[in-house]
This record gives sequence, C-alpha cells and structure tokens, in this order.
Amino acid sequence: METVEAWDRSLRAGDWPPARALLADDATYTTLEAPEDHRVACTSAEQIIELMRSWKGQLPDVQVVDWEVVGDKVVARLHQPAFGDDADWFQVLAVLDGLIAGLEDYPDRESALHAAGRGI
Repeated sequence: METVEAWDRSLRAGDWPPARALLADDATYTTLEAPEDHRVACTSAEQIIELMRSWKGQLPDVQVVDWEVVGDKVVARLHQPAFGDDADWFQVLAVLDGLIAGLEDYPDRESALHAAGRGI
C-alpha cells in the first residue's frame, strides 16, 4: 500500500521525479477493456509518466474511492468527477520489490478482481 499511496500523492502533486521513481523501468499501463478510441498501451515507465503529465490539468484529478489489497496487487476504485456520478472504474496495480510493475484499468470490480487473481 505504501508504494501505491506514494504514487497517488505524486500524481496529485504533479511531482514527476518521485512518481517515476516508483515505477519499474519496464512498467506497463493498459486499458484493454476501454473503448478503442480510449485505450492506453504504455510499455515503459517513461511512457506512463509522459501520459500522466499530458492528462494533468486537463480534467479534475481522478479520485481514489477506495483501495483493496489482493496478494501483491492493489485494486483501486477510481472516480473522475468530470465524468459524472456513475463513471467509476477500477485499476489493478501490481507491486514487485517496492515498485509498480503494471497498471491495468477495468470497467468493473469483478473484472479487476479477476485480473488481480491471475496476475498482470
């Protein structure tokens, strides 16, 4: 939890060097279940940070509704206020040796928990 909470704090502050330091060099971020025009496929820490920087300030910051630890992963329920009250989604964050190795977004809790159980 410490790693993902530090990641969240760094993103909110736009403090990119500490955010980058929390990612494994080969960290990935994917949104395979998103509509095709909203899919993300980052394959390195640098790509993830570049994407996060591009989003910063475009909309209000994403809110973490709650965290759920599942083994060595954390499932975050996320909410973007600009998308409305019923627009929550879930992100699975895989942590390995104190670094975030992967992030995957899912439209619902069931899909995210399934992914957390199978691994990223």
